[in-house]
Amino acid sequence: MGAVHWLIVVPYYFVGALAALPLLMLTCRLVRAKVSLNTLVGTAIGVTVAAIVIPLVCGWLDLSAFTGRPLLLLVIASLLFAALDAALAERLPLPLDTELRQL
Repeated sequence: MGAVHWLIVVPYYFVGALAALPLLMLTCRLVRAKVSLNTLVGTAIGVTVAAIVIPLVCGWLDLSAFTGRPLLLLVIASLLFAALDAALAERLPLPLDTELRQL
């Protein structure tokens, strides 16, 4: 497969991080972990890169698996996780909420 075909995974890096960040925030909120926003963002990016690169390198997936439907599911999951996090923000406040307000 040509080098241009590898560009198909670029939207997955972006949308994957957007889905992983609210999931991590929701997890921290539920377990009451005091983690900084910078740590969560770095972890979300790392998890996304690992979730894309490891299956490709190990041969578990090929580029034909990266189509529009899984990308749409990632967008929906991102919105769902963000909505759940926003709904729990008042009941389970975290120190990172103040960091978010200061942005």
